[in-house]
Amino acid sequence: MASSAFGPSPVFSLVSLLFIYLSITVSTNALAAESELLSLQQEALALLQTGWWNGHTNHTPSRCHWPGITCNQAGSIVGISLPPEFQLGDNNIGKFKFSSFPNLVHFQVVGHELMGNIPFDIGMLSRLTYLDLSSNFIEGSIPLGVWNLKNLVTLNLARNRLVGSIPWVVDQLTNLTSLTLNSNQINGSIPVEIGNLKNLIQLDLSDNNLTGPIPSTIGLLSSLEYLSLGLNHLVGPIPLELENLSNLNRLYLSANNLTGRISSRLTNLIELDLSDNKISGILSPQFTQLTQLEHLNLSSNRLSGPLPPEIGLLSQLLVLDLSRNNFTESIPTKLAGCSKLQSLLLSHNFLSGSIPFEIGYLLSLTFIDLSHNLISGEIPSEIGNITNLKQLDLSCNKLTGSIPHSLIYLRRVNLSYNFLKGQILDELQSSPPEAMFGNKDFCGDMAGFPPCYSSPSTSVSNKRLVLHMKIFLPPTIFLAIFSFGYLIVRCVAKIIQYNESAAKNGDLFSIWNYDGKIAYKDIVKATEDFDIKYCIGTGSSGSVYKVQLPSGRIVALKKLHGLEAEEPSFLKSFKNEIRVLSKTRHRNIVKLHGYCLRRQSLFLVYEYMERGSLVGVLRNDNGARQLDWSKRIHIIEDIAHALFYMHYDCSPPVVHRDVNSSNILLNFDMKAAVSASA
Repeated sequence: MASSAFGPSPVFSLVSLLFIYLSITVSTNALAAESELLSLQQEALALLQTGWWNGHTNHTPSRCHWPGITCNQAGSIVGISLPPEFQLGDNNIGKFKFSSFPNLVHFQVVGHELMGNIPFDIGMLSRLTYLDLSSNFIEGSIPLGVWNLKNLVTLNLARNRLVGSIPWVVDQLTNLTSLTLNSNQINGSIPVEIGNLKNLIQLDLSDNNLTGPIPSTIGLLSSLEYLSLGLNHLVGPIPLELENLSNLNRLYLSANNLTGRISSRLTNLIELDLSDNKISGILSPQFTQLTQLEHLNLSSNRLSGPLPPEIGLLSQLLVLDLSRNNFTESIPTKLAGCSKLQSLLLSHNFLSGSIPFEIGYLLSLTFIDLSHNLISGEIPSEIGNITNLKQLDLSCNKLTGSIPHSLIYLRRVNLSYNFLKGQILDELQSSPPEAMFGNKDFCGDMAGFPPCYSSPSTSVSNKRLVLHMKIFLPPTIFLAIFSFGYLIVRCVAKIIQYNESAAKNGDLFSIWNYDGKIAYKDIVKATEDFDIKYCIGTGSSGSVYKVQLPSGRIVALKKLHGLEAEEPSFLKSFKNEIRVLSKTRHRNIVKLHGYCLRRQSLFLVYEYMERGSLVGVLRNDNGARQLDWSKRIHIIEDIAHALFYMHYDCSPPVVHRDVNSSNILLNFDMKAAVSASA
C-alpha cells in the first residue's frame, strides 16, 4: 500500500515522454507534408492562372511535363524556359504570380510579345540566378524587388519598353556577371555604384536615354570583357580609368557626345567602336599597339592630321572605318599590311594624293569607299586583282584617266563626279547612270552619255568629214599598201641575212627598251672587250660589269662563263628563264633589259643598282651605319612585295629558289629589288 503513495514510476514517465515526442514529430511532418503539398498546388494554380499553358493541361496532367517546365525531385518547379515556338495563351506578364514559385532558379521568356509591367513580387524569388525577359513589349520601370535578388548571375531585360532609371542599389547584385538593359527607354545617369559589381563580365546599357558622364568607377570592373554604352546622350571625356580593364575585348561607345583621346593600353581589344562622337586630335601611331583589333570604327568624329603609316601593323583588322573625319594627306602605302581587311571606309575626309596600288594586295576586301575626298591620279589597275570586291565607291574626287579594264568584274561601282574620260566599259553598263555622272568626258551606251567614237559636231561638219574621206582615203590606202609591201621585202631580206649569220656564228641577240640602237658590238666597245676595270663583282656563275651605253644610260652587264654556254641543256634552261624574266615587271624586281647568246660569249643586261648588293652594304661599316632600322624594314617590305608578285601575280607563278642578301640589290635611294641570280 505504501507504493501507491508515490507518483508514477520512471518507466511510465519515459514512455509518456516518448509518446509525446513521437506525436509532435508526426504532427510536424504532417504539417510539412501538408505545406509542401499546398506549395505544389499553389504552383500549379499559378501556372494555370497565367493562361500560358491552356492548350497543354488536357494532354499532360503533370505540370512538370509541360513545355518549358523543369522540376526538382520533390516535384517543385525550379526552371521556366519557354521555347521560341511556344504559343502563349495570354501574353500579360502581370498575371504571373512569382511568389508562388519559391524554388525558382531559372526564368526565361524571350521574344514572346509579353506586355504589361513586371510584377513587384518578383523580388521574392530569393533563389533566382537567371532572369531573361528580353525582346518583348514590357513597359513601366524595373521593380525595386529585382535589385534585391542577390543570387542573380544573369539579368537580361533588353529590347523592351522599360523606363525609369538604374537605382544606386544596383550594387546589391554582387554575384551578377551579365547586366543587359539595352534598347529600352531608361533615363538618368549611370550610378557610380555600378563599379562595385566586381564579378561583372558583360555590361550593355546601349540604346537608351542615359545622360551625364561615364562614371570612372567602371574602371574598377576588372573582370569586364564586354562594355556597350552607345546610342545614349553621354557627355564628357572617355574616362582614363578604362585603361585598367585589361580583360576588355569589346568596347562600344558610339553615338554619344564624348570627347577626349583614344587609349592605346587596351591591348586585348578585338572590336572598338567610338563612332559619332566629338573625339578630336590626331590618330597617334601608338594606337597601333592594339594589334588584336579586328573591327575599328572611328567614323563621324573630329580626328585630323595624316593617317599613320603604322596602321599597317594591325594585321588582324577586318573592318577599318575612319570616314567622316578631317584626315589629310595621302593614304599610306603600308595599309597593305592589313592583309585580312574586308572593308576599307575612308570617305568624307580631306585625303589627297593618289590611290596606292598596294591596295590591290588586300585580296580579302569586299567593300572600298574612298568617296568625297581630294584624291587625284588614275585608278590603279591592281584593284582588279581583288576578286572578292563587291562594291567600289570612288565618287566625288579628282581622279583622272580612264576606267581600268581590270574592273570589269565589279557589279557595284560609283565613279561619279571625277575627271575621268573614255569609254564606260560594257561590263559596267548595268550600273545606274548616276554612278558615272559628273565625268564630262565619259562616253558609252549608258543613258545620259554620248556614244563613243562619235563627234558632237553639227551635221555640216559631218558632211565635210565625208567629203574629205572621199578625196583623201583612196590615195592613202594605196600609199599604205605600197609601204607595207616594201617593209615586207626589207624584213625578209634581213631575216635571210640574219639566219646566214646565225648559221655561221651561232648568234642569238635581243635587247629592248632602247629603240634598237644598241648592238652587240656597242656593248663590247663600251666595256673595251670586257676589260677588268669595268668589273664590279664576280660570282660563281660569272662577272658583273658597269657599262655606259652610247645613249648615256648606265646598265649592269652580267657575263656568264663561256663553258656553260656550250651545254645544250644549259642553253635550253637559259632560254626558258629569259622568256619568264622578260615578262616579269615589278618595281622591286631588277629589270632585265636584254641578253646575248653567242658561242664564245653569253651575257645579260640588267638595270643598274647604284649601291650594289645588300650583303656588300652590310659588310661596309659606313654603308651599314646608313641602314638604320627604318630603312631595313622598308627593304624587307620591298622584298615581300617582289615575292608576292612572283608567287601570286605571275602566270605561271615564278619561284626564285635562292633569295639571299647577295641577290638583294639597292639603288641610290636604298630601295630594294630582287635579282634573278647572284
